Amino acid sequence: MQKISRFKKNRDSNIKSNIIISFIFKFLGLGLSFFLVPLTIGYLNNEQYGIWMTLLSIISWVSFSDIGLGNGLRNKLTESLAKNELENSREYISTAYFAMSIIVFVLLVVLVGIVPFLNWQNIFNTRSISNGRLINLVIVILVFFLGNFILSLYNQLYYAKQQASMTGIGQLVINIISIVNVLILKKISNGNIIYLGFSYGISMIIPSIFLTYLFFKTNNELKPAFKYVKLNKFKDIIGLGVKFFIIQIAYVIYFSTNNVIIAQVSGPSEVTSYNVVFKLFSIVTIGFTLLVTPLWSAYTEAYSKGDIKWIRSTLNKMIILLIPIALMLVFMTIFSNNIFKIWLGSSNVKIGNLLVITMAISTFITVWSNVFVYLLNGINEVNLQMYNSLVIAVINIPLCIYFSKNLNMGSAGVMIGQICTMVPFSIIMTLKTYSVLNKKEQELGM
Repeated sequence: MQKISRFKKNRDSNIKSNIIISFIFKFLGLGLSFFLVPLTIGYLNNEQYGIWMTLLSIISWVSFSDIGLGNGLRNKLTESLAKNELENSREYISTAYFAMSIIVFVLLVVLVGIVPFLNWQNIFNTRSISNGRLINLVIVILVFFLGNFILSLYNQLYYAKQQASMTGIGQLVINIISIVNVLILKKISNGNIIYLGFSYGISMIIPSIFLTYLFFKTNNELKPAFKYVKLNKFKDIIGLGVKFFIIQIAYVIYFSTNNVIIAQVSGPSEVTSYNVVFKLFSIVTIGFTLLVTPLWSAYTEAYSKGDIKWIRSTLNKMIILLIPIALMLVFMTIFSNNIFKIWLGSSNVKIGNLLVITMAISTFITVWSNVFVYLLNGINEVNLQMYNSLVIAVINIPLCIYFSKNLNMGSAGVMIGQICTMVPFSIIMTLKTYSVLNKKEQELGM
């Protein structure tokens, strides 16, 4: 009992320090990212910025082609480190890096080979940029993005070490470099979206290289090596990772298709409006993510040690936190027009009230579901989430198209479609969480 109490004290202390440091880095990065939006719109224009955001959405789909390796590594590595099994941990890390390298090579060959044969003007619903330039842009982003695929595994390593705050440094540096690059671009060029692609790629790669180096510099005993690559470890990671992979694919369809649907239904300019509103309300989701991200690995550790009392206590605190979050969303909705005027200045981006309201509702539902999803992810209870995610992925697109196109509601219709699918999902995840905890308590005789 004393041992569990000591683990609990260390766990709470670690979570608090990670949250505080993460808030500092993340909100500094968030502030810079808000400054980056009007800066980038000013460098391009509304339509080109819409194309840019749609491209990033499409490219983000590729990030889920890791077949769940990242999240599988995170959970398995957390369990291994909790038991102080350093060689076992090194095998997990080495195997993950090797497998990811193979995946990246295959993706690079396949995707770069396919890109030139697609009509990107039709995909982006634009004629303002030639198809040839769009092909070059997509290839540039793909190469940088896939290169960062391997390097970005550092996120999972820091999460497993319960050092989530370190990942905030990466995003902060990305935003700093991005702003500097755009300011330079404004001096030397006029709205060149390919130059922007290069600058974006550079901003991703530099912090990933630095933080990967820093991790293995301070954790030399975990440094990957080919001799530690083990097939059985790959099976362990993939066994869990595939489930996360399916969930990730479903979430990609759910969230990342929005820009494509809006671009096709209403044009790239509407994508800009949608992303401006999304960016504003991301303050809430990012802030909440800062709180729950350290909890994922902490839940893994606590569950493996049978500390269900701590899990329930932490879960209750997260639920209570939903009340001030709801109030904050109401405040942001009421004063959104004033916020946009201050933030965007004289920009001619047009934003409808219905889009703002539906975005606020969608944000709250996302936060609510994440209270329970992060817990279930941490304790490897992902089967029901996987099945539910597949269902909402299938029905989400036709619903979004129906509300946005058939009912002529534009980007607000897309949000309504998402709300319709997310509410039942959130209810099911809530009930599943309490069912799992009750069952575990019975097994432990609590």
